[in-house]
Amino acid sequence: MIGRLTRGQLIAGVGAAVLLVAMFLPWFGVSGPSIPAGITVPSGVDTSSSENVWKGSSLDVYLLITVIVAAIPALLALTDSAEEFSFVSAATFLLGVVAVILTIAFLTVDFPDGADRKYGAFIGLVAAAAIAYGGFRAMQEEVTADI
Repeated sequence: MIGRLTRGQLIAGVGAAVLLVAMFLPWFGVSGPSIPAGITVPSGVDTSSSENVWKGSSLDVYLLITVIVAAIPALLALTDSAEEFSFVSAATFLLGVVAVILTIAFLTVDFPDGADRKYGAFIGLVAAAAIAYGGFRAMQEEVTADI
């Protein structure tokens, strides 16, 4: 089943899976004040908080669309569907590039004031770049397969 995927489609599919997981990881948060040694914090009191992309921005819907489009070739391979959509690789590439740009914009320009950048945002950025690269490579593989 997976053998029918090109290397580019496989890269984009793995990037899509990683991006989907990263969307549930912390993307930003606020660290509370450091507590001096010897002072105990009452149970239930949290001195820091973090949020994932679902709660913090409108980027979540766009990233979800990118994940779905990038996963289409893998889903078709799993269902043994004979149909191929030639535009999916180009769409994956374009959506991936825009996802990288939007994620960088979120991390730099549109980032909440006073918040810290968390690891989920950087994993999401790398996954979006993998989707863009996989879509680009899949387009190249389609061209060389037609020759």
